[in-house]
Amino acid sequence: MFKNKSSLSVCIIAKNEENNLRDCLESVRTIAEEIILVDTGSTDSTIEIAREYGAKIIESPWCDDFSYSRNISIENASCKYILIIDADERLINPDLLIEAITNSKQEIGAWLIEVCSEARRADGGTDKFKTSLLRLFINHPEVRFSGIIHEQIIEPLISIGKKIENTQIQFFHLGYSLTIEQMRKKNERNLHLLQKALLKQPANAHNLYHLSKTYLALGDLKNAAINIEKSIKFANTNSAIYPQSLNYGAIIAFQMKDYKLALERSAKSLEIVNNQMFANFIIGETMSTLGRFQDALDAYLRLDFARQNPDTMAQIIGDYYLPQEQYHYRVGRSYIGLKDYKKARIEFTSGNLINPNDTSCLVGLGNVAFSENDYKKARFYLNQALAISPNQSDLLSFMKQVDDIENANKLLVQHRNDQELTNIDFKIQDSSNDFNASNSYKDELFPFITLAMIVKNEEKFLDGCLESVKGIVDEIIIVDTGSTDTTKEIAQKHAAKIFDFEWIGDFAAARNESLKHCTGKWILYLDADERLDRLYSKDLKYILANLPEEIGGIICTIESDHLQLTGSVENHRGGYPRIFRNYGYPKIQFRGRVHEQITPSIFELGKTVPLSDVVITHLGYNQSREIMESKIKRNYQMLLAHVNEEPLNGYAWYQLGQTLAQMSIIKEAEEAIRFAIKVGSLSCSVYASAAATLSQITGNQKKFSEALEWADKSLSSAPNQVYALNLKAYSLLYLDRNEEAVTIFEEVLKRSRAAQGVPHSGFDIRIPEEIILNGINEAKKKLGLN
Repeated sequence: MFKNKSSLSVCIIAKNEENNLRDCLESVRTIAEEIILVDTGSTDSTIEIAREYGAKIIESPWCDDFSYSRNISIENASCKYILIIDADERLINPDLLIEAITNSKQEIGAWLIEVCSEARRADGGTDKFKTSLLRLFINHPEVRFSGIIHEQIIEPLISIGKKIENTQIQFFHLGYSLTIEQMRKKNERNLHLLQKALLKQPANAHNLYHLSKTYLALGDLKNAAINIEKSIKFANTNSAIYPQSLNYGAIIAFQMKDYKLALERSAKSLEIVNNQMFANFIIGETMSTLGRFQDALDAYLRLDFARQNPDTMAQIIGDYYLPQEQYHYRVGRSYIGLKDYKKARIEFTSGNLINPNDTSCLVGLGNVAFSENDYKKARFYLNQALAISPNQSDLLSFMKQVDDIENANKLLVQHRNDQELTNIDFKIQDSSNDFNASNSYKDELFPFITLAMIVKNEEKFLDGCLESVKGIVDEIIIVDTGSTDTTKEIAQKHAAKIFDFEWIGDFAAARNESLKHCTGKWILYLDADERLDRLYSKDLKYILANLPEEIGGIICTIESDHLQLTGSVENHRGGYPRIFRNYGYPKIQFRGRVHEQITPSIFELGKTVPLSDVVITHLGYNQSREIMESKIKRNYQMLLAHVNEEPLNGYAWYQLGQTLAQMSIIKEAEEAIRFAIKVGSLSCSVYASAAATLSQITGNQKKFSEALEWADKSLSSAPNQVYALNLKAYSLLYLDRNEEAVTIFEEVLKRSRAAQGVPHSGFDIRIPEEIILNGINEAKKKLGLN
């Protein structure tokens, strides 16, 4: 008899795992009735760590057979259920595991666990992988592992009449986060074990399959092909290994450019398991290579259907997980082949939002721009990709191709004005007419995007704002805090829902009042003196509808000209999450009396906020001196109230310091910003801005060494900005470090000319080019170069 109905034995085999074991055991500690560890020869502290957790230790010398060691562990298990876990794995959600076995039905004998792993790419990026494995099963005398490596347990479970259930239980696997050399040694070890096993059973399809995969990992395509063909030949057509062998056989045939065989093997695999991702992925890749883009697109769409509707049999045989950004890239690539550039752009943009560090979708966006003869935009996207992967040869080749074609077209313009000068006749259509055809965001009961605004006496600006979102938002919520002009009448003309709210000197309170009335799935918030740039926003609905749930909002670029009290104008660019999911108030809410924020609320829900191409133009800071003084004084009073209420709120002190600086109260501004940094609760972008402001202030005080120090601190937090780099260059200039100054000024000039989209620092200030050039000239003059 077992200890209790839902008792669990956790079984591990390990050797020299002192660096991994503790975290593994911590992850199962709360649910394990017993822990059994088979140690195969550790010389470190593995056994001592296991004893700390009350594990039953069985020392068994390694005999080149994983199943042998696994079976020793489960033969010593006394609980009703067994969980197999390796030292380099972590159980993510133990509650789901207990729920699965507690509520198990009589016919269920095992549960699939999703194993998530990461592998580092050569370009420094990270690929994520998911596979489902049978690691949780009933304790039964006939259920034992077989296979000296890549051991299996499915056949005995089926033979005793048990079914397998899919779950959302997850392991995180660290084992592929290895160096190239470590992976090579691991594969060579596996190769030795598999060759040894095949000496005894040369027709074992399971071992032949894994031998082929190992050769493939080692780059030996010839031997991979020989052994996968044997595996397909010897595999029982009713076994799980047969469709697995067909899929890998198709991958190998594809790599050997035998596209006919790749398609044949993929099709045969689909006959066995129709709803799978793997075979459809291979068909998509093969059809793309053959230039059959509609067939490729169809295959990728079937892949996505299988992803959203997982099939247990597909999980058992080992389905392929394609990261979502790569799915969007491949669909976009297919649309380029079909010359549907509008849909291609949407797919690439969606993929880039999901993973901004993946270069594929950036290259795709560059390809679309290139196809539209927009060479400036093509370079912009390619430069973004090169910033991530500077040594990627195909990117450099593409950039050269862009330059060559543009130069050729310029020559044609000069000499052949009477001929058609472009290879592709393509006109961007307004995609707002296409939205009614998509069911991905249509909902008869609720709007998709709600515009939320707070206003007071905005008759000058409101109409222009609402015109800019026409056809993009489905609902307009306006909270009026006491207008006495025609603001409400203008809002009514645009079918807005208007709610009165007494102004209490708190922007967050007014914003939150608007959230209470929003019924859309997504919320866009604007001020009346802002305009949504339609060029970058026309595909907004489609993009939002296809974002994964972990994304809670998107960062938009806010561009504004700031009229200084001195009469000069600064162009500022900042990144803010102006579009976010409607989780319902108060689950999602603004905070801060002035310069209110929504980001903390999104992060508390465990959601991410990636960058986007959406641009909002802000007109409110380019107004008369009188209006600006009035705004600054209003903000000053509200910020004073804020820091009195929350004296340790670093962000409030930072904003107070910025406002004091605008009022030319420099000493108090410097004190406020220094205190904001001292409090230590600033985000990276706000810290970067605060440090840059102190660099500006101390530089004006001729404290150039300190100005340089603050500029470096700003750049350490936001290294890609222009503003702090320019401050650094001028600090070096005035410290007579002129050679360094020239180098930095030249980098400032390069960045300034390339600046576009959301600044990676979260904020930036455009530096007039003459200021940069003046700095270069002055530094060169000191060096005697002018």
